[in-house]
Amino acid sequence: MYEIKSRVGLDGVGPDGHITCDAILREMVNCGTFQTQDDVYDINEMVKKHRGWFVISWQVRIHKSIKLADRLLIQTFPYSFSGFIGKRYFKVFSESGELLVTANSLWTWMDIAAVRPVRIPGEFLERFGQDDPPEEEWPGRKITVPENMQERFRFSVSPMFLDTNGHMNNSYYVGAATKCLADGMVPKAFFVEYRKQALPDAEVVVSASEGKDELTVTLCDTGGDIYSVVKFEC
Repeated sequence: MYEIKSRVGLDGVGPDGHITCDAILREMVNCGTFQTQDDVYDINEMVKKHRGWFVISWQVRIHKSIKLADRLLIQTFPYSFSGFIGKRYFKVFSESGELLVTANSLWTWMDIAAVRPVRIPGEFLERFGQDDPPEEEWPGRKITVPENMQERFRFSVSPMFLDTNGHMNNSYYVGAATKCLADGMVPKAFFVEYRKQALPDAEVVVSASEGKDELTVTLCDTGGDIYSVVKFEC
């Protein structure tokens, strides 16, 4: 287990003063990134060698709302690392120790230049260690896309959206998807499946289903191939 402390800033909240779903992801990704940097390898050196982690899916449950200026304790538990796949479980607590968020995630170790999975080095597995799998039960990571999807808007992947892997940062898919939530829809959970990288200058078509308690959003290229699917439970 590895943990960091954080605090919710203005860049992490929406107009209502509560943390956004994409900001929750960034807090957890930072925690996992810092553990990697502190305990396993120099991330900047791995980028030069064209190696890095790609997230495949997120499953996030929001147990209590988080507001501007709240102090957070974020914990990550790497488990079931083998081959080129690794899993991470997360817990986010308030300053007083109240559980706010839990999340499960699936990652793959990639040759970034060749864009293909490669085996995780054995010494990395030893340094990461293996925590016990979460007792919390999670559904399958595959998200079913409803038939009644309607296009909501489009945008282009600008340079400001890119991460160190050269594609659109994973949190931006979720940030775009939240724009489809109707007034009064407050996510209690959200699930993200990544299928394809959105590269610089790509046009992304955002479509959504209809619903009051549940909303599915797809982010696709102009040919209909899916970059990511996001499902919200409200």
